[in-house]
Amino acid sequence: MGEYTAQISGSYTITAPRPLTTPLRPVAGRSLPGGGEGARGHGARAYHGGLFRRFQPFPRSFPLFFEEARPSVQVIFLMRFLAGALVSAGGFSALGAPMAEAAAAWVLATLFTYGINGVCDVREDRVNRTGRPIARGALPARTAAVWTWLCAAGSVVLTLLSGSTLLTGYDLLFLLLGYAYSAAPFQLKRSAAGTSGSVLLMGLLTYAAGWTAAGRTLPSGPALAVAVAMSLWMAAVGAVTKDFSHVTGDAAAGRRTSVTAWGDGTARLAGAFGALLVAAGFAAVAVRWPALLGPAASVLAGGAVTVAVLCGTTRGNAARGRTPYRAFMVTQHLVHLALFAALAWTAR
Repeated sequence: MGEYTAQISGSYTITAPRPLTTPLRPVAGRSLPGGGEGARGHGARAYHGGLFRRFQPFPRSFPLFFEEARPSVQVIFLMRFLAGALVSAGGFSALGAPMAEAAAAWVLATLFTYGINGVCDVREDRVNRTGRPIARGALPARTAAVWTWLCAAGSVVLTLLSGSTLLTGYDLLFLLLGYAYSAAPFQLKRSAAGTSGSVLLMGLLTYAAGWTAAGRTLPSGPALAVAVAMSLWMAAVGAVTKDFSHVTGDAAAGRRTSVTAWGDGTARLAGAFGALLVAAGFAAVAVRWPALLGPAASVLAGGAVTVAVLCGTTRGNAARGRTPYRAFMVTQHLVHLALFAALAWTAR
């Protein structure tokens, strides 16, 4: 197979298996690693060819698929959707059966997006030792692939049933973006710009779907502020800090991520300053609606300082390489919880 050596801005050298450049062909009676036959590169083609014919829908496979799709990510996307809806509506009056149906559709779309990412990232996940179900061999890639497409179909059906053309459009765009992020021939994940741009649009589409489900074509001022700030948080902070612990797998796959393209030190500076700038911008806007956005802005400021400190203090410590990203993730959960609490308080 050969070796691939990447020099990262003079910081250190990574040696990993050379990226595959030709399709793998299945041998009769045998499967490729990860359960995908005829997988191309690092799993991007694992969901093609005979998947539905070979799929065995064991009841235990969906929990594993849900684990593959990262439950904490599913929760935060649902929180974004609800934030777009409830803040635009000015309270919890928007909740009801139609909102539940729209939220379910968006959850299915997010499951598709992160499910297909897991299917396409089998090789990198094994190199990075993520421990996800496909990478550890607990969930066949072909089974996960079928679940992804079932989720996509269910998402489209539910948005069509909602009767909102705009919501259906947002859903289709989100699904297309989720596919383009992970799968060939697009694989936007292969560059830092593609990754940040994709997650920025995914965030904005999620908030927009929320206020559309609440019956608003355009958002309220506070809803727009939250949508822009927290989508930038995803693009400038999450998309960068996630790379700190995935260097080996990204280098093996030939990706030009923030770390492999800019160097570890530059990427950490970008993540730290990105966090502080987003928090400062949100705080400046939040003064217009202090009762509603003040608590969320305060939480974001505290999280930004934490992320910035961790970007510096975890450098060179492989065991803590994931810590800045975890701080990013916890912060955005807490920001939305603070937003919901303030919304309940102001709507009394």
